[in-house]
Amino acid sequence: MGANSSGNSTTNPGILLKTLLLSYVVTAVLMFVLAFVLYKMKWSSSQASWGIMLIYLLSCALGGFIAGKRMRSRRLLWGIASGLLYFAVLFLLSLAVGSGLRGDMQGTLTVLAACLGGGAAGAFLS
Repeated sequence: MGANSSGNSTTNPGILLKTLLLSYVVTAVLMFVLAFVLYKMKWSSSQASWGIMLIYLLSCALGGFIAGKRMRSRRLLWGIASGLLYFAVLFLLSLAVGSGLRGDMQGTLTVLAACLGGGAAGAFLS
C-alpha cells in the first residue's frame, strides 16, 4: 500500500451502487406505508401522486446524503449523480413494464427534478 492509500477498497461506482440499493429499499418500505395509508384513509389519486413524489425525493436525499458522506469531495456532484442514477433506473424499469413514469413529459421532468434535487439536497446536508 502506498502513502496515499486510505485502506478503503470501495470504489466510487461501488459506493453509488450501494446508495442506489439503499435508496430503493427505502422506496419500497415507504411505498408499502403509503399504500397502507391510502387504503385506510381513502386518499385521492392526487394525494397519492404527491406521496409518491415525496418518497422519490426522500429516497434520493438519503442516497445523496450517504454518497456525499462516503465520497468526502465533490459531494454535491456525487449527490446529483446518485439522484440521476436513481431516476435512470426508475425510468428504465417504467419503460420495461410499458407504463412510463407518468405517461407525459411534464410528469417525467417533475420526477427527474425531484430525484436530482433530492440527491443534491442530501449531499448538501452531508
